[in-house]
Amino acid sequence: MKWIKRILLFVFVVFLYFLPAFLFKSDLDFYNRLNGPKLPSQVFPIVWSIIYILMGIFILYIMENKKSFNKKDFTRVLIFLAINYVISFTFPYFFFVKQSLFLGYIVTLLSFLSITLTIIESLLLSKKHALLLLPYVLWSIVACVFAILLYLNN
Repeated sequence: MKWIKRILLFVFVVFLYFLPAFLFKSDLDFYNRLNGPKLPSQVFPIVWSIIYILMGIFILYIMENKKSFNKKDFTRVLIFLAINYVISFTFPYFFFVKQSLFLGYIVTLLSFLSITLTIIESLLLSKKHALLLLPYVLWSIVACVFAILLYLNN
């Protein structure tokens, strides 16, 4: 029975991370019309799927082990995760729906900052599991570079 709860929590977390993609349609015509360096649009679903799965594993781990963590450290990690989620949730809206390259960049930068703070705080819980967030941090750096270049070239 415990494994069913684990699977349901994992699926729920991954679903929450995919939710913005369902709510805010990616306007690939808009993206393809932009000047400047761009990654092929096929890269995004692959990278984000990997990141979301890793986030699901990370959240599953910290939720299952919350009683063994310092309560303040655990709470800070949850707060930073929530902040990062809200920030990342808004990106497709600002970038694709509002077609605001500036707000897209700002959200990307805030996402990088919030996931970086999350990984730093997560090191207090588990160094090994905090590494699950590293691909998100690295991808956020790449995304920030591309977002500012798209903004400056358009």
